Amino acid sequence: MTRSMTILSVVLAIGVVANAGPVEPAKGAALRLLLSEVQPGPMASVQYCMLVFDDRHFHAEKADRKVGKDQARKVYEGQLSDTEWNALDAILETKEFRELKVPPNGSTLVTQNAHPYTISVARENQFQNMEFLTKESLKPYEPQVKPLLRWWKESRSAHMVESTAPADGRCSLNNANAVFN
Repeated sequence: MTRSMTILSVVLAIGVVANAGPVEPAKGAALRLLLSEVQPGPMASVQYCMLVFDDRHFHAEKADRKVGKDQARKVYEGQLSDTEWNALDAILETKEFRELKVPPNGSTLVTQNAHPYTISVARENQFQNMEFLTKESLKPYEPQVKPLLRWWKESRSAHMVESTAPADGRCSLNNANAVFN
């Protein structure tokens, strides 16, 4: 069981790392923020993804995944309220968060206790990209990142209306580089 969890974690982690390249331009409003998290489980995992655009529109997805493939994927879209937008902006614009520099993860073949997070924030002419493959790798950056993750968790638990919009490619995990034993 432990071996299969390690393999699943590797597949998911590689997918997150491989997908963290340049973010595609949004159709319409510019992308302000991309958040992605994979919560591993004993037999399957859940992936959450949220794209927030400059016009306060959001696109969120929740995917139930098993053996590196979607079993079900739901899409949610809506508009952030002024309160939600202002809270998010306050977090992203703190001096500590803006100056946060997380070195890129090297390609790892095996990651124990994987729980990957990907965060990309639009900054002037580039993106501030952060990847954490495990909760342990997140710990040194928790003071700066935790308020954003708390905001995201609260927004995920709010009642979101399911949409008929298609899944966004920026939320897809890419496991083309996966290694199986």
